[in-house]
Amino acid sequence: MKKLMKNKLENNLNILISFRSIDEVSEECLKYVDILDLKDPDKGAIGSWEINNLKKIICKFGNKIKISATLGDEEKVYKILSKLELFDSLRLDYIKFGIFTSDIKQLKFLLNSIKKKNFKTELVPVIFIENEFLRNFVKENIKEFKMFGYNFILLDTYSKDLGNLFKICSLDYLRILLEQSSLNNMDVGLAGKLNISNISQLAELQPKIVGFRSAVCEGENRKKELSVSKLKKLYYSIISARRPAIHAAGA
Repeated sequence: MKKLMKNKLENNLNILISFRSIDEVSEECLKYVDILDLKDPDKGAIGSWEINNLKKIICKFGNKIKISATLGDEEKVYKILSKLELFDSLRLDYIKFGIFTSDIKQLKFLLNSIKKKNFKTELVPVIFIENEFLRNFVKENIKEFKMFGYNFILLDTYSKDLGNLFKICSLDYLRILLEQSSLNNMDVGLAGKLNISNISQLAELQPKIVGFRSAVCEGENRKKELSVSKLKKLYYSIISARRPAIHAAGA
């Protein structure tokens, strides 16, 4: 078991676990987590916590573990920028924001608008892989994200009713994406209703970050309580599959 401390993500398969409330977050749980992700599944695909609760967790655990928070299911550029400014003041390690557009001009306008703000927190675009435009754009143009200043992207599913990431994305697609990301000195995180049965696929791909919620909840329901026993089982399965990262962009 690892000591609870803020690490540098030197390996691949770093474990991101999404917690939905203050009550779920404990020292015991965090022994089996590399990134503490604050996300409320009752408020959407990347539903955000209340600011005061974010501050409480950051105050208590911010010096012990890397913390990420989701911005919420915001689609309007001005709302994204406004919330990014607020979240940027919280001393988070990562801020995850969703990309919902299917238009190249709107996508570049969003990324350019964010770049102009020079936020100090590491920003992580969340790519919802049901979106065919985004799925293809990311695979063929991942260098565009690097040009806009990003070190990480996260692939996730918007709807949890369609199955997990591997039912929507082929292994070949993910292999190519990870190869392209490595060539451009970027890191990729994979999420989207992943579970313990996907460990062999994740072990082959070796993404920088693997994100979970449903897999560590009772009944594999992301809106139910987190199970410490499920989390421990997942943790030990993943650490046995880890390999050192080839590079560590933004870690």
